[in-house]
Amino acid sequence: MTEENIMKNIYMAIWKALESRLHLIGSVIEGETRRKILEQNIRDKGDFYQNTGYDISKKETGIMLTVGSNVPHEPYVLGGKVPSWTPLEPLKGWVERKRLSWTDKKGDRLSIEQMAYMIRSKIKREGIPARNVFAEVIKNKESWIYAQLDSLEVVL
Repeated sequence: MTEENIMKNIYMAIWKALESRLHLIGSVIEGETRRKILEQNIRDKGDFYQNTGYDISKKETGIMLTVGSNVPHEPYVLGGKVPSWTPLEPLKGWVERKRLSWTDKKGDRLSIEQMAYMIRSKIKREGIPARNVFAEVIKNKESWIYAQLDSLEVVL
């Protein structure tokens, strides 16, 4: 076996060990994040929860672990929303899916559109609070993550 083949085998063993450890870290972060999503009741259609996961991407220069949820509204769940106008159509859909029923002071039922306008007014006034469950889990697991990376073993 040439020195070049030995170095290639060592490199591949390191790569394989690191990839395996990143899968472990990713699966733990995914599981803890899903638990937090349920605890904090972050759900509408369930797509944020269902699309939560991790990905490992490989390049010649390194390997990267990415965690998240690949839904269009992820930035608003994680980072919240500053007070601003929100489109009515998604709010109407949300009111319908939640089967909300509100009444005014006289006891008359509000329409779906009226409820959507009320919700939009509240978002315009107060915004939506951030709920970055991924950052929270990573912060709580930070020492464990480093311990996992520090204890990496390479088997040839």
